[in-house]
Amino acid sequence: MNLASRLTHTTPTLLFSAISLLLLAYTNRFHALAALIRDLHHQYTLKQEPLILAQIKSLQKRIAIIRNMQFIAVIAFFFCTACIFLLFFGYLTAAEITFIISITALMISLFLSALEINRSSDDINMQLHNLEEHK
Repeated sequence: MNLASRLTHTTPTLLFSAISLLLLAYTNRFHALAALIRDLHHQYTLKQEPLILAQIKSLQKRIAIIRNMQFIAVIAFFFCTACIFLLFFGYLTAAEITFIISITALMISLFLSALEINRSSDDINMQLHNLEEHK
């Protein structure tokens, strides 16, 4: 049994929903970090502490990762939608290819998400280390 006989409208439709939720989560993460950067920037204008500047620089890198996560997830979303369209018109081989591209893009986006989560943990550890130094 090949992929074409197993690939129905249901499979990319489920992926469609998952990617939509993932984009929402990425957007929420982006907005939370943007607000934190604005707050830290305000704090830095009041008191130029090296830790605040280091946090801002780290958050800038995380924002860049999230932007890439979002962009690649949008590519996955596009190809998932194209897959549904192609299945609707009976182009099974083209639907298989677009589905594989969609899944691949989703995996890359999730990998970047794991990197961003790791960076987030590093940021928290930086803050905790600073707290321990000021005891």
